Amino acid sequence: MKISELQNDELTDKLVDTILFEGVEQYKETVDVAIVLGSSKAHLYRLPPVVEAYKNGKVKKIITSGYTRNINGNMINEGEVLKDKAIQMGVNPRDIMVENSASNTYENFSFSRALLIKHDLLKSGKTIGIATTTYHMRRSFCIAEKVFENDKVRLVMFPGDDNSSNRNTWATNDKGRERCYSEAGKILWMVREGMINDWEIETNESRN
Repeated sequence: MKISELQNDELTDKLVDTILFEGVEQYKETVDVAIVLGSSKAHLYRLPPVVEAYKNGKVKKIITSGYTRNINGNMINEGEVLKDKAIQMGVNPRDIMVENSASNTYENFSFSRALLIKHDLLKSGKTIGIATTTYHMRRSFCIAEKVFENDKVRLVMFPGDDNSSNRNTWATNDKGRERCYSEAGKILWMVREGMINDWEIETNESRN
């Protein structure tokens, strides 16, 4: 079955699980640049897998991406906060670029792409890592495929598990269920609108 053939009211736990999590795995080889998508808790879940890979020599450069918004009464720039956290975790400041204007996932990639071009880092054959929470990875990766589709680069995944919405926990709590059903619904809508590519999913296989 193709994603485009599904309607939101047809979503089940199994379908949501398959759409969001099937095939989402940490990339183990070296990447030229990793783009970390900002959020209020990105430093807890999205940044650590990239920093760990960086320390192991598997990530050469990091882009932290996110706009300025009000978080608990304070105006915080997500990209700058992620940069500061990365430095605290041991990343050399010279290896970090900040994209500080993106307010949504499409802009994360579009503005980061412009930054790569500015620094002459968007070249054929390069490998770009996408770093976000695991439940958010599928949609993010699909959007990145559209943004970078003519650049002849390889996109890979750096998923980070949060507490309530990872593959093992999302169906066991109200917050995780609401978040993951909403995320799957966004994917269905974006496929129908042609904003991301359609794909085939297995609907009659049980998870191992």
